[in-house]
Amino acid sequence: MSGQIVITCVSDDTGFTREVYDYLYSELETQKQFEESRNLNISKDLIVQSEDADSEIYIDRSTLIPIGMIKWILQSFLKSDPRRFKEFDVIEIADTFTIGRVLHPSKAKEILHTCEICGFFTPYSEELYTHRITHFGV
Repeated sequence: MSGQIVITCVSDDTGFTREVYDYLYSELETQKQFEESRNLNISKDLIVQSEDADSEIYIDRSTLIPIGMIKWILQSFLKSDPRRFKEFDVIEIADTFTIGRVLHPSKAKEILHTCEICGFFTPYSEELYTHRITHFGV
């Protein structure tokens, strides 16, 4: 999605994305009160929680919100309840953030199935079976 910053929220908690959205929006409004942030264009039309995928938040670039500010706000959300979010973190890749539980690599083998041919991985054994068949052109 060009012109947008995407925040993907990953959690078993129903309503996690809404919590992140509400916190983010509130903090952005607070930041706008400072002289350095007066040019921010904060509006519910430009900062949207996806209706299709309820785990995503989209921020239009016309908001002029710096990437660093978004990351700082997401990290402070996690710090607001360190006990609850003990295993959570914010991962930034280009214009995309993922906020959620970080899986330790040693636990990945317990819940992920991996294709030994190409390294593809999935939590579903059935999907791995179907994937393997594609390698053989069946």
